[in-house]
Amino acid sequence: MVDETGIVSIVAIEPSYCHQCGAELTRREIHGRERRSCPDCGHRHFRNAVPAVDVVVRADDAVLLIDPVARDEWELPGGHPEFDEEPANAAVRELEEETGIAADPSSLDLLSAVHSTHRDRHYTMITYVVDYSETDGTPTPGEEATDVEFWSIARILSSPDATRRIDREAIETMLDD
Repeated sequence: MVDETGIVSIVAIEPSYCHQCGAELTRREIHGRERRSCPDCGHRHFRNAVPAVDVVVRADDAVLLIDPVARDEWELPGGHPEFDEEPANAAVRELEEETGIAADPSSLDLLSAVHSTHRDRHYTMITYVVDYSETDGTPTPGEEATDVEFWSIARILSSPDATRRIDREAIETMLDD
């Protein structure tokens, strides 16, 4: 991803100004797409999807969900990997932070990796699945959740206004496997 200048940034939100020199960015075609570029220093800005992870903790016909602080929908436990963190490690870290449930990264099975948009942001959502019997701890809400509980899969799939679309799609993928 480097052109003749050798300068490139990868960002999640399209900037208006160059973070290298502060000049207002212009648009030009780079690698077949219109992208932001600095006319002064040549810095190029590639807008990329942000990685995110979540975990389906399954107990028979139920799945563990959290009620996040300041959100309207229940969702799978998850979040964003740190810059130096493997996705599976991020998934188990987020699981424990949000639910008090511990899991070994090697116990996770990759369920899906899909593109998603939310509030004009683009994500690559990596979803893992683990059986509750392979985890340790009792579900307890962490700082980012007001509640945590197992919902029946039927309830999740029949509650489109109470759960996130991307989470329902992940659960449907799990059922298809």
